[in-house]
Amino acid sequence: MLVVVGLVFFHSARVFDTGSFYVKNDPTSEAVTIALFFMALWGMPLLFVIAGTGMWYSLRSRSAGQFARERVRRLLVPLIFGVVVIVPPQVWTRLRADPGYAESYWEFLPRFFDVELTMRSFPFVVWGDPATDLFETGHLWFVVILFAYSLLLLPLIRLLSRPSGLRMIDRLAENADRWWVLLLAGIPFAALEAAFGSEEGLGGWSRYSYATFILYGYLLATDRRLRQALQRFRTRNTVLGVVLFGVAGAFFNVASNSPGVDPLADFDLASLGLRSIKGISGWLTLSAILGFAGGSTRRRATRTDPEADPSLLSRLSGYTAEAVLPIYVLHQTVIVLLAFYVVQWRIPSVGKYLVISLVSLIVIVAIYDVVVRRARLTRFLFGMKPSKGRSTVARDRRHRQIRPL
Repeated sequence: MLVVVGLVFFHSARVFDTGSFYVKNDPTSEAVTIALFFMALWGMPLLFVIAGTGMWYSLRSRSAGQFARERVRRLLVPLIFGVVVIVPPQVWTRLRADPGYAESYWEFLPRFFDVELTMRSFPFVVWGDPATDLFETGHLWFVVILFAYSLLLLPLIRLLSRPSGLRMIDRLAENADRWWVLLLAGIPFAALEAAFGSEEGLGGWSRYSYATFILYGYLLATDRRLRQALQRFRTRNTVLGVVLFGVAGAFFNVASNSPGVDPLADFDLASLGLRSIKGISGWLTLSAILGFAGGSTRRRATRTDPEADPSLLSRLSGYTAEAVLPIYVLHQTVIVLLAFYVVQWRIPSVGKYLVISLVSLIVIVAIYDVVVRRARLTRFLFGMKPSKGRSTVARDRRHRQIRPL
């Protein structure tokens, strides 16, 4: 939930960086661009790692078929709803930035859905007609990739749950206390980024790297020794990750100053160096964050019983647990619509940013709490489980109070 809330502040800052976004402030900031590039190293990868860990927990109590049906209900349904209802206002708002654009939203909408089916960029199989080229999944690309790779990785994950796979994981965990093993785990990301390029529209990573992050998240959940290794080397990983980020920045400057070179896609030495080093830097930075978070979680677990803890933090955790996906689906559209008006104000950029980010967060949470979580239909459309009735909640509380001897 902290990552998703962080995305509200991240995408609010996109209004002020030098890259392309639906709404742009004037002026933009190079410093904001660098800061966002660093956060992109680990922000979306962290969500995919968490999703991979969630797969391990989900498959403990579900068959492969049950898991696939759950993915359809929890991911595909909100994806379709989001693309139909949530994403189009962002594209229309981008078009409205042109003073000569006078099309109403209802005139724009049919052109947005002028689409064709193609496998040229799987898992994105729906594309806008080249004549209009308005259709997009927006920020819901995360849900597209997560849904597709959760199912595609399922056969491999089932193999890892067999005796031969468990023995392989055990050997890996036995050697996890060697730092070079953790460093070598970053090589696949360096190779994938160099070979397939980094996609700006997908958080600055290759879609194949995200599949690997999901798999790593699953592996981390299988053995405590792997998570302990992240905690043991978290300081070292932080230092080296930041240093390599600086080196990647140097390669980026060389590549971007070369005429006609796209550092995220081309295969000159500077671009290859940038993407390879970025892959390792991103993995080490992510490992450090997971290591610090794991240590904090372990300390809290020794102090409190999560089921019996009546603290505000415990109640807040329960409230936000099911809010993650709905808030993710909602967040960027609220930011874009609000930013369209705020950037026109004659106040300093810092003031605009604070208004956009803080007001957006309040509005998003209010929409979730008042509209989404209280009705059966909206819970279904946003991928949430059916709400428990009062009798079910009371029964669950009684069961938690009965402790085995």
